[in-house]
Amino acid sequence: MAYNQGTDLFAYQNNRILAGAEYVAKYNLGYDVPFTQYNNSGFSNSVISPTGRGTIRPIWDLIYYHYAAVKGVPAPYSSQMAMLVRSMTDDADSGAGSYGPNSGGFDQLGFTTLLYAQDPGQA
Repeated sequence: MAYNQGTDLFAYQNNRILAGAEYVAKYNLGYDVPFTQYNNSGFSNSVISPTGRGTIRPIWDLIYYHYAAVKGVPAPYSSQMAMLVRSMTDDADSGAGSYGPNSGGFDQLGFTTLLYAQDPGQA
């Protein structure tokens, strides 16, 4: 909504959303990513958790098309995740619940291919 009203939150802090998405996508695609030990009042993590690694969530076309197609900013790992999601769901990501009962499909409603895909030449 903010973007459509002229406020580009996607560009906040030099495309911080894309940086985070690329990190998550890279890790979930099986690549190594940098990790710094995390300490909190109740626990400490010295290694990145493998729990949930490789999980498919229906958000990658939103990220890919906004940054790569609209803004012309490279998003190589988000692109790979978008292609992976499309290959698993008949060329378009499906709606909530299509990724298993605990898949996170309910966190992001899906259909991002339908909603955000556009021809980069038309951006």
